[in-house]
Amino acid sequence: MKLIKTAIDFANYDNNRDSILLGDWCLKDLEDILGNVDNYNKVPYHWDDRTKYQHDYHYLAKVYEDTLAFIVPILNITHSLDRNIRYWRIIVGPWLRCFIDALFDRYECVRLAHKNNQSLSCRLYPYNVNDWSPTDFPDFWNQYVTDEWNEVIFSECIKYLGISNQIVENSTDFLKPGGYNRRSVLGNFKQTWKWAISKYSEVVGRYQQGAIMVGAYVPVFKVLTLQAKLRQLPYLLAPTIKSPNFLIDKITRSQFFRDHHHKGFESLLSQLLPFFIPKLYIEGFAKFRKEVLAKYPRNPQSIFTANAYHLDESFKIWAADKTSQNIPLYIGQHGGTFGSSMLNQSEDHQIKVSDKFITWGWGNKLNANVVSLPSIQLSGCRLITPNSDGKILHVLSSLPRYFYQHFSMPVAGQFCKYLENQQIFLNNLKKIIVDDINIRLDRSSGARDWDVARVISGFGYSTNIDQSTKNIKVLLTESKLCVCTSNSTVFLETLALNFPTIIFWDPLHYEIRPDAVPFFKLLVDAEILFYTPEDAARKVNDVFANVDQWWHSDSVQMVRNKFCEQYARSSCDWVHEWGAFLLGAKKIL
Repeated sequence: MKLIKTAIDFANYDNNRDSILLGDWCLKDLEDILGNVDNYNKVPYHWDDRTKYQHDYHYLAKVYEDTLAFIVPILNITHSLDRNIRYWRIIVGPWLRCFIDALFDRYECVRLAHKNNQSLSCRLYPYNVNDWSPTDFPDFWNQYVTDEWNEVIFSECIKYLGISNQIVENSTDFLKPGGYNRRSVLGNFKQTWKWAISKYSEVVGRYQQGAIMVGAYVPVFKVLTLQAKLRQLPYLLAPTIKSPNFLIDKITRSQFFRDHHHKGFESLLSQLLPFFIPKLYIEGFAKFRKEVLAKYPRNPQSIFTANAYHLDESFKIWAADKTSQNIPLYIGQHGGTFGSSMLNQSEDHQIKVSDKFITWGWGNKLNANVVSLPSIQLSGCRLITPNSDGKILHVLSSLPRYFYQHFSMPVAGQFCKYLENQQIFLNNLKKIIVDDINIRLDRSSGARDWDVARVISGFGYSTNIDQSTKNIKVLLTESKLCVCTSNSTVFLETLALNFPTIIFWDPLHYEIRPDAVPFFKLLVDAEILFYTPEDAARKVNDVFANVDQWWHSDSVQMVRNKFCEQYARSSCDWVHEWGAFLLGAKKIL
């Protein structure tokens, strides 16, 4: 039986019963994806078993810790440093956990396919594995959700497991990295502005000694307001430093091979790690680190970020160096799922690397460094008055076709079920209401994701898709009600703004952690949150004629206030609270 691995393979699919698809991701080019998703012979996706999904999360956390402990001494020797595991966790950790989890997912897909069908055969395309060492984590982040990267990884798994395969000779599909935009293209004015601010930051950084904020994930005026209260010069944008792209050093990389005497995933990981670790962490580290330390602030009193801990390589190296000098690193929650999702890989990492992790209200009894402050993002925002004659804003999510990170949300082909639920919701609305639906697509979705616009159009709702470039707050001013469809940031923002909101999602894929369940039950009891699209549609039908009366009822407002205090806390006095926290001052004048 022929195994079809990706959409690249599917292009040569001969549509016979002797072929089997490794996953729904193969079908991205079908005009009617959902209408055909069940018409193919497919390997059952291993993480459709959500008990296994949770079990594997903890197993992979252990593999990650074990692997990190193994490579830290090698990194220290390679770069003539003597840094502890926290230092390297800050720098290498985000990439390493993503790579381990993604590799395991692909390995399990192939392993189980082979287990269930020993007669599998595969078509492999030529590639040079050395070509696939990414420049840095952002480079990897763009690569590992592409069909090309996954063809390579699936091929490595197939060869490792000894599955019958044949290389496609003289193939034009030689697999090399590319086919994506690494950075968004900015206009000339924005590029000039960014360059000027970066140069300004280099100069100011030499003298700035207070709380340095990088990647605060809040509007510029709020950063300026806080820095003014702290009596600091404005520091808006860290210096721009490009990652060098060196030739790989095979001898140095060979040290990262870890001999395993048993077969299995961990043995495969040890074989592939030397090839896929980013060049920035090996060949380019010394030069890049030197430039970072020369351009970033030299004497910060504290460091704060909301999202630079992840993809910003220069920030991570600077922060790691400063924390090794006992400068505190504060990381602030930057969106949804934190404190509520059963699994949140990013949250775990941030709590481990930070001296203080600042939440939007919730606490964590197991981690003393988790503290609550009002959200800068949610505080000081003018309330948005619903437009009684406006539309219903239906906010959609978007995810890559391949698993990419461990969160309690749909992964891989499970997103098809999410899209089906949107169709059910829309189909259950009254006709007069459908005419007033404004469907907002996820602006972050790119060509590598499911083509959500095409799917929604296929449902018959193409005229309802919002074609504007307006941000969500502008769209809210034109709306009477917001419908949120995932456990993400949007519904926290609308609840904090006291904007009428109805939420629905599938609890099978959006699992809630035990200590958060009572708060989400409040939303369910108040008929704000629903676990089926039919029930959500029924509620929209019921309140559409008089949204204001329902939303401002005492019972709904009581629940909204209680939930926001826990997960979307805001304050009119946020500047003073944050200023006192960052510098330990008793009073900010």
